[in-house]
Amino acid sequence: MQREAWAVFLLLFLAGAVAYAHVTTTAEEYSRYNVGWNGTSGFAAVEIRDLTDLDPTAILLIFAPDQPFSPDEAGSLRAFLDSGGRILIADEEGNANQLLADLGSAMRVRPGNLSSLDRDHAAPGLFTVSVVGNDTLFAGVETIRVNRPAAVEGGEPLLETSPLTWDDADGDGRPGGKEIFRTAIVCAREGNLTVLGDPSLFINAMLPENPAFIENLQPVLVDAAHSRTGTTSPVINTIAWIQETPAVATALIALGVLPVAWRFGRKRDE
Repeated sequence: MQREAWAVFLLLFLAGAVAYAHVTTTAEEYSRYNVGWNGTSGFAAVEIRDLTDLDPTAILLIFAPDQPFSPDEAGSLRAFLDSGGRILIADEEGNANQLLADLGSAMRVRPGNLSSLDRDHAAPGLFTVSVVGNDTLFAGVETIRVNRPAAVEGGEPLLETSPLTWDDADGDGRPGGKEIFRTAIVCAREGNLTVLGDPSLFINAMLPENPAFIENLQPVLVDAAHSRTGTTSPVINTIAWIQETPAVATALIALGVLPVAWRFGRKRDE
């Protein structure tokens, strides 16, 4: 009978583990809870939501931003830059352009569908670009593999495509019509502010492509309040809130322990 009870317990435990894994993962692009190819679960970073009193020795990464920055937040970021901190904005949709303007930067992200014949993959959007600037982010790196990046205008160029690059406006994978070959800048900087036109460099599938660049980033802080690192899943958000709120976590543990203690107390009295 005891063996059967243990077997039932093991089955329930495994079923619970599978159910927990299912409800605590998502397929949302860029989410840290996404363990798939387009998630960022494998990217090592410290997430923050408060942009005040940032550690100036770390790099602040804002990637795939989808939320506006308030004037106070933009002011905190300007103060961070002035104190010697470094900000890397990775955006391909142009959502960061307002923040760049608020920071007094002339750099802008120009959305598009850059493709290149200078590639070693079948997909024309997955190609290599050259490091053309002297920057610690690309120390020891000569080329970076990108995935359909956007062009970056203004600033000091850091990454440049080959002349065999075009904006594949119709998405057919071939240059034609008004699509002409040209070079394009996909990463540039102004002082401590850097703009990268490819947030997909931080997804799980792309991490092995540029290991030296990812290592150069460390230690890195990720702005979780504006970047697309979160999830819309209420279950995951509730669990994360519990984990980030010590008082709630302690109360739940107490609720779980009290019935057990009460049961053992009754057995001793009997």
